[in-house]
Amino acid sequence: MRDDFTQATAQRLAKRVGFRCSNPGCRKPTSGPGADGGTISLGVAAHITAASQGGPRFNEHLTTEGRRAGENGIWLCQQCSRLVDADDSAFDVADLIEWKTFAEAAAAVELRGYVVRKGRDFASLEAKMPELIGERRTDIHSEPLTREIIALYKYMIYNPGLIPFFCYYYEDHDELLAKLQIFENYGAIYDVRRNDVPRWNFSEDFAEYLLGQ
Repeated sequence: MRDDFTQATAQRLAKRVGFRCSNPGCRKPTSGPGADGGTISLGVAAHITAASQGGPRFNEHLTTEGRRAGENGIWLCQQCSRLVDADDSAFDVADLIEWKTFAEAAAAVELRGYVVRKGRDFASLEAKMPELIGERRTDIHSEPLTREIIALYKYMIYNPGLIPFFCYYYEDHDELLAKLQIFENYGAIYDVRRNDVPRWNFSEDFAEYLLGQ
């Protein structure tokens, strides 16, 4: 016999994550308008430890009340629910608890008007532009506290002021601005332009990646 969640518990799980899938690699919406003017739900209240013996991650020490409790549930889209409940699932209890904790924290942050995005893999960015990132890695290792970068032509004269910076020249890098736009898309840098000179700062995550921290 399965120890299923009550409808109230399932609704509470969904609301606590803003009706989004709790898988941090997914986070797709699970509720929306239906064709008949009503609503449609594509979400599932999945069990962290199985609802019955023989299921994935079954915990024989839990009581019926424990298996049906909200603490043992995680809100997922249908696809991710099937993924974590497959016979050969690679996801253990700790993974699902981590997903749930992140999803609830992300929903709380988004309620305050912020946007939560998954961080990009800087290694894949480096695979696209190994020479440019190699140059930046060398630069920041020589001046590990410097974060500002600018783009210039070599004939230009620039008064740097008091803020230290790294300079990259258009003549040395084909399509430099296009490459820097991709850096921005990855969250590696962000625009801090104060005048006509294109200017960015390294994000701390990217600086730590370059420094090997």
